[in-house]
Amino acid sequence: MNGDLASQHPPRVRPILTVGVTGHRRLTVESLEPLKWSTEIILRELAHDARSVAADHLDVFYTSYPQLTLLSGLAMGADQIGAAVALEQGWSLDAVLPFAVEEYAHDFAGETADNFRRLLAQTRHSWSVPSTREQGDQAYALSGQVTAAQSDLIIAVWDGDEARGPGGTAEVVDYAIRRGVPVIWLPADGVSAASILWAGFDHLSPCLLDRHGAPRRPCDGPQLRELVTRLLAPPPAPEQKASLATYLAERQHLWRVRPEYPFLLILTGTRAVTRYQPRVRPYAEAAEADWRAFRASKAASAPEAQAGLDQLQDAFGWSDALANHYSQTYRGGLVFNYSAAALSVLLALTGLLAPGAKVWLLLSELAVLAALIGNTAQGTRANWHRRWLDYRYLAERLRPLRSLRLLGAATPGFNLNPAGAAKWSDWYAQALWRQLGPPAALASTAQVADLAEQVALHELDSQIAYNRANAERMHHLDHSLHRVGTALFYGAVLVGIFSLIGYTLHIEIISSWSKMLTVLSAGLPTIGAALFGIRGQGDFAAAAGRSEATAERLEALAHRLRSRPIDLPMAARAAEDFAATMLDDLDEWHVSYRHRKLAIPA
Repeated sequence: MNGDLASQHPPRVRPILTVGVTGHRRLTVESLEPLKWSTEIILRELAHDARSVAADHLDVFYTSYPQLTLLSGLAMGADQIGAAVALEQGWSLDAVLPFAVEEYAHDFAGETADNFRRLLAQTRHSWSVPSTREQGDQAYALSGQVTAAQSDLIIAVWDGDEARGPGGTAEVVDYAIRRGVPVIWLPADGVSAASILWAGFDHLSPCLLDRHGAPRRPCDGPQLRELVTRLLAPPPAPEQKASLATYLAERQHLWRVRPEYPFLLILTGTRAVTRYQPRVRPYAEAAEADWRAFRASKAASAPEAQAGLDQLQDAFGWSDALANHYSQTYRGGLVFNYSAAALSVLLALTGLLAPGAKVWLLLSELAVLAALIGNTAQGTRANWHRRWLDYRYLAERLRPLRSLRLLGAATPGFNLNPAGAAKWSDWYAQALWRQLGPPAALASTAQVADLAEQVALHELDSQIAYNRANAERMHHLDHSLHRVGTALFYGAVLVGIFSLIGYTLHIEIISSWSKMLTVLSAGLPTIGAALFGIRGQGDFAAAAGRSEATAERLEALAHRLRSRPIDLPMAARAAEDFAATMLDDLDEWHVSYRHRKLAIPA
């Protein structure tokens, strides 16, 4: 565990840019030098722009020196040109190979074989797709998908024609475009002007686009600067910048200073008294305990898989703990407001029973109302509501990244939402995704099946259990509040009937208790209204329903991950569906709660 886990604030991120390269193997002699020259210019411009973005945003990046990596299949032609140029310019080189090295070496002969061995020796990391020669073009297609999954943008040396089979350049270009990955198209003739294909230019959803329909811009200096800025820089909107700055300045809150919501759970029998702990574990310690089983698993314990996990674990620990803190603070403030509103009415009514204490009761009522107003003002000023929503969204955005990276061919879908880059939490999660090291190689389909089981065990099973338990807890809380609130209203009705009978029949004892009956007839529905207010504002019934539905969807995905046989694309899609399901649940939850800010009860 590195020293950053003991930091006093959430971790800042490192600027990282990974460029994939794909393209034709057979290029004309006349095009080689122009293509090399164009690649040099593009990589130099990208490096310069990445450094500029990093230097302009040192408030969120912890260094102005971006990590620049080129990802190549090292095939003859475009792949080897891109790899050689990147190394000359000081970029790191990673490789994605369609077969194990020994098998892939049969694709080369003569000078290209020498280049392959020389470039492979200079790679920082190489990753072989778990395919065999018998799978033929499908292996090349899968390596192209992995390149798109692990790259921020792709340089495609391409003649513009249709693919000549699975794994062809046109197919990789289409796949990248549909995934929202920008493609810099270098025409294979070395003469025609380069262009950039990217759905993000027009904020379009990329899923139904291809090379024919994707927005296109000339590949020049201003467009490359815009591209790199859009990829690496934090969202420019003032409110997003302010929210990101607030998050990075957060400190640990190690004491639960708002006990109202936990006490409500205890009073309704939703939680045992013994489960309430006023002291919170330090964030790094809690995150380490939460992630210990995952990091000890066979799939995650490989040295390659551990790279970047410390930073991701640290960031998750902060966002998860802060979300819990502001959730309890907001919900505690909510319970306090409705309780204080009811108490102020009860104090006013008590004046009927104790007229000699009216002054003190009035002062107490004013103090309670002042506390209610102050609590609301503090919650609004400190943005308890927004911070809870933002930090919970971030934590659940970060959680699946650890497993998605291990699969190599899976992505979290950051580029699929046209508006996603506008949210600071998505930007921050994507920056941490880039910091994760390359995945450990999967040598066989058996290893893929093993990894799929680990993903189901450490990601889906825990979330299924949590959602089932949360659904039961929220249902119990909602039902308890409903039952008690209804009983109070019925009690008020009985008091009214009892009083009416007494007054009508001139029963003396009823008249002597008239003030108490008045207090009860007004006080009982006041308390009931407060309980129904907490119930409605907390939206516990809807929360139970969402958790139940999410658990059912996750169980179906866990079944897919445990189905046999399973190959890498199937496992990757199932893991992506898991991340998308969690995101859908978050979006529904966010929509439900975003307008439920802390307010003075009407």
